[in-house]
Amino acid sequence: MDEETQNRDSQTGSGLPAGRKPRDYLIFAIDFIIATGMILTIAVAIQTDRIMREDLLMHARFASAGIDTTKVSALSGSPADLASPIYQEIKIQLAEVRAADPDLRFAYLIGQRPDGMYFFYADSEPPDSADYSPPGQEYTEATPLIINGYSRGQAMTDGPASDRWGTWVSAVVPVNDQAGRRLAVFGIDEDARDWFRQIVIACPSPSCRKRSTKAGWDF
Repeated sequence: MDEETQNRDSQTGSGLPAGRKPRDYLIFAIDFIIATGMILTIAVAIQTDRIMREDLLMHARFASAGIDTTKVSALSGSPADLASPIYQEIKIQLAEVRAADPDLRFAYLIGQRPDGMYFFYADSEPPDSADYSPPGQEYTEATPLIINGYSRGQAMTDGPASDRWGTWVSAVVPVNDQAGRRLAVFGIDEDARDWFRQIVIACPSPSCRKRSTKAGWDF
């Protein structure tokens, strides 16, 4: 073996570039695998969230199509509606919407008074529920979704957003009369914890669950 070959071998060891060790390549490979897994996990989470929002909005559109706007027009948005058969009929309808999908927590109709205050026409809760909203109850913490859905007249989703009842991912659809005048928004809520649980289940990486737990979403 000539002197040049000996010098080259002494510099490269087992054929690796000078200064590199097998452990360096192992670390690089592990880092690459972890990074790829994280990217895949994020991509799946984003796609799952998008699909779920599309499904929630489609559900809201479908349910709102069954609302008789002439009956909504007949409501006063006050406790006096409790004696109205129309109110009772709408309330039963909202309860059926909620019961048809176990992922939903609330279904409701929200209107707006001339002074800008939002209020409940009706919701899906039975009167003996701690979460029941009687007709005319003010919604002082109206979420941006309710405000934008009402003012823009667009069906949309948003969340997580919090109010006095919890934290929700929601969808709303405007309810207009035959002249196009805004009467209310129809909305449905899904508990944000259940929402993120479904995303976590869809994630391919166990680290997704760990990151969700650290963020405060304990499943």
